[in-house]
Amino acid sequence: MDDNAGDDKAAVDAAAVARVAGGDAVALRELHDRYGKVIYSFAYRLTHDATLSEECVQDVFVALWRRAADFDPTRAKLTTWLFVVARNRAIELGRQKSRRPELRDDLEPVGSSPDPAHLVTVADESQRVAEAMAELPEDQLAVLRLSYFDGLSHSEIAEVIGIPLGTVKGRMRLALERLRSLSDTYDLQAES
Repeated sequence: MDDNAGDDKAAVDAAAVARVAGGDAVALRELHDRYGKVIYSFAYRLTHDATLSEECVQDVFVALWRRAADFDPTRAKLTTWLFVVARNRAIELGRQKSRRPELRDDLEPVGSSPDPAHLVTVADESQRVAEAMAELPEDQLAVLRLSYFDGLSHSEIAEVIGIPLGTVKGRMRLALERLRSLSDTYDLQAES
């Protein structure tokens, strides 16, 4: 994908945010459909808690609904704004959970909570991955989401989307190659 495609995607996102600022709930739903699962995955990497991650996604899109008029596409891409809000909210939700041990369903020994520096590092890395993923064409992003975020096999993806298995594998290969090519741009590190 060239720089123009990234610019086009940013322009589409900015237009959708402008519609949200005008009270268009359909535009908000479109943005949620486009970025909700990636935000959830990002929040989950920070909190390791499905409930908190779902709450974080909801809070991010409530914030977008309320503050869409303040979004300035000349200052940052929408994905950057979404992930900053998500990071801050996920960290706050984690802190709130640790301050209310009586409400927690999995008691941790004292001193076993994640290091805040580690949380920030994970958040920054997750944001870079999400921004790189946002550059993928929608058809490649869809198979990547279904595989990595929903845990579906290639055969299940083919069935869900209604495309041949070979097409799923091809799109997955192209998506992963594109992410590899973006690894320097987004300072992505391969997991060992």
